[in-house]
Amino acid sequence: MAGETLEVGQFVAMARKTLINEPYLSNAAIIGELTKLTLARSGHSYFTLTDSNGSIDCVLFGGNTSFQSQSIKEGMKIVAAGGIDVYVKTGRMQFKASRVQPVQSIGELEKARRELIQRWREDGTMDRDRKLAPFIPKKLHIITGGGSAALSDMQRLIEDRWPSFSYTVIPVLVQGSSAPGQIIRALKQAEKHADLIIVGRGGGSPEDLWSFNLEPVCQAIIDCKVPVVSAVGHESDFMVSDMIADIRASTPSNAIERVIPIKDELIALIAQVSDRLDFAIDRLFLQHNERLSNIVLRLSSAPMKGVSNAKLKHNRLLNRINSSIERRISQEKNRLNSIESILSSTNPSRVLERGYSMTVNEKGSPVTSVVGLKGGDQLTVVLQDGQVDTEVKK
Repeated sequence: MAGETLEVGQFVAMARKTLINEPYLSNAAIIGELTKLTLARSGHSYFTLTDSNGSIDCVLFGGNTSFQSQSIKEGMKIVAAGGIDVYVKTGRMQFKASRVQPVQSIGELEKARRELIQRWREDGTMDRDRKLAPFIPKKLHIITGGGSAALSDMQRLIEDRWPSFSYTVIPVLVQGSSAPGQIIRALKQAEKHADLIIVGRGGGSPEDLWSFNLEPVCQAIIDCKVPVVSAVGHESDFMVSDMIADIRASTPSNAIERVIPIKDELIALIAQVSDRLDFAIDRLFLQHNERLSNIVLRLSSAPMKGVSNAKLKHNRLLNRINSSIERRISQEKNRLNSIESILSSTNPSRVLERGYSMTVNEKGSPVTSVVGLKGGDQLTVVLQDGQVDTEVKK
């Protein structure tokens, strides 16, 4: 608690724990002038780095060979990678280095980096089509330093975004001479099983990050058949791997944010889409029900309408038939009247009424001439009001 009295050792231990657990202090790179160097018989190297604003004591355990092989001398400007530490017994703060390198080598590395970028721009490598990451990776592989702060950050973020999300970690060295080979082998191994690969590391000095500027490592990323996310250093760091990878993430944490959705948000989105789909389906059913109701209504009235139309058609046909019959009867009446008139004008009885008579033989046939008559033939004379039998004398 604040204000509690602590023993000196406890206080220094707490200070040490706080410092070494700070990511930016435990994984850093510092540059300065080598003002004091002691190569101890134990093989450890003790030195001091100084610039115009400050100075810090440093130690590189087993570092004598590194200083001697690189011909590092006092007065040279060097880069030391490592992290802060505190020696509890003396309360002395120092920088515990993991690697040292002369600054002048950076210029040579940068020259090679620029030449590589230029060559790949000219041959179209930089402009090649990039592979798309799956919306939800099912076989995510992470290639980074085992037990590193970057890996811890990624694991924490994965758990926050999607609890129990399944992924595979392939631990490799991410700096030093052995790093490129391990990274390349890890890429080839992950390619056989993964549907998405994240490769990278946390921040550090340019030399610490340089594995991701080397052609073999970058070529392995290009040749990988699985989408690769390059997540190296901090946002200000920009490696060749970032330029040629399918996806560039500014930091390892940003890589997780880009490729793993937040499960709760995704569930909420699915629920929202489901609600919208249900609403659309309900509206579609309502529209179809209205159409069916209209059709049913029309069909229900169709028989009566059909009967009415049939009756109207029947009446029209009946009227046409009646008109036709009446017309035919009228025609036949006129024809009968004409025949009656003719018969009336030619009827023998009409002649008899005018004072004429008609003679017929025994067979009832009219006698119109004396030719063929002989004495004794029986004849009948027909008058208007009767008939007289007579006999031919001669």
